[in-house]
Amino acid sequence: MDTKLYYAIYAVLLVLQAIFIPIFLKAETPHPCKKSLFFKQLCSTIFLINAVVAGLIGDFTKYALFMFIGLCFSWVGDFLLHVSPKPGFFAAGLFSFLIGHIFYFMSYCRAFAVLFPQYPLFTIPEIIIYIALVVCVMAAMFFIFKVHFGKMLFPCCLYAATIAAMGVKAFALAREIISTGVIANSVFTGIMLMLGAACFIISDFTLSLLTFQKDIEKHGALRQVNIWTYFYAQMFLGVTIFFITA
Repeated sequence: MDTKLYYAIYAVLLVLQAIFIPIFLKAETPHPCKKSLFFKQLCSTIFLINAVVAGLIGDFTKYALFMFIGLCFSWVGDFLLHVSPKPGFFAAGLFSFLIGHIFYFMSYCRAFAVLFPQYPLFTIPEIIIYIALVVCVMAAMFFIFKVHFGKMLFPCCLYAATIAAMGVKAFALAREIISTGVIANSVFTGIMLMLGAACFIISDFTLSLLTFQKDIEKHGALRQVNIWTYFYAQMFLGVTIFFITA
């Protein structure tokens, strides 16, 4: 594995995201259009390129495969959420992201099975944290931000439960990797896992507010947070393909 080469390519891809994200955000204001769709999918393609490069320079293992499939479903979800404002497209995009998170979760389980075979599928602390996270997020949505999901209530709750499971498992894997040093660059890899999962949760939380909360500025600071955390979440998660050979 040529670590220095991958770090260099990864740095270039991070910079490219920083260049194209503002262009996308400007293009979609005041309304999404073909130009904004192009730049959004360009940003999505960059995180796919990162995954491919990580797998080619490193080892394309089952962990890498599951992560890559998850990223591909995210790419499709990006397209569906942006191409049309119709509820059917939003539901299809939400479903695509849900499948993506399932594959992310599967990749973490695969890593546990190979790197920490003695580790159970679920632990009591993970279950407690998972339940607390879901309850806190949904309580904030309903009672603090007064979000009304309407007919999308069940799909959104299912999605929230899925991404919470992904996030908790990512943090659990990161903790084990950092504490044991079982792989090279364990601290960096663990930090990327935690940052990626945390940014994804923040991004989807802000997207829910932008989509379902009335009288909210659609292209203000909240949209900036939503998009920047989303694309960099994918970059942070994708980099782990290079280091986690499971």
